[in-house]
Amino acid sequence: AQANGWPVRSPLAADERGGMVVLDVPHGYEVSRELLAREVVIDYREKAGIRAAPHFYNTDAEVELVLDTIRDILDSGAWRKHDAQRSFVT
Repeated sequence: AQANGWPVRSPLAADERGGMVVLDVPHGYEVSRELLAREVVIDYREKAGIRAAPHFYNTDAEVELVLDTIRDILDSGAWRKHDAQRSFVT
């Protein structure tokens, strides 16, 4: 994620992190909606980012696939179709 310039909002040190990885990608909400549409299981939290929970049974290739999918969504502009869907509860 960092190689793509996406800040990682979860701890990087092994002794400080848990099972969740939080990525702050551009257009995070819209990207999260497209990931879900592509059946990539994630969660999104405002002011944090896209939360993913890779487990010991996920392969490195599966983790890379999620990162590649995020990159594709951003590069192709697929996130734009979710731009108007965003609503805030006040």
